Amino acid sequence: MQSKSFVAACFMLMSGLPNLAYARDHVHPTIIFLSATIIFLMILTVYIVFKIRRSLRNDLDKPAN
Repeated sequence: MQSKSFVAACFMLMSGLPNLAYARDHVHPTIIFLSATIIFLMILTVYIVFKIRRSLRNDLDKPAN
């Protein structure tokens, strides 16, 4: 499960970054900052969803008193 989330995070990182290998013009720092912010928020969202799922699963697995 951890490897799937790592692959997903890497895919989001690679797809979110602008392709600067063939860029001839200067990329504005605002675009770089916004891209990094969006990538960070996507990774944080995935982390929070996994934490909520784990918490709910642990809560449902507890025996009822």
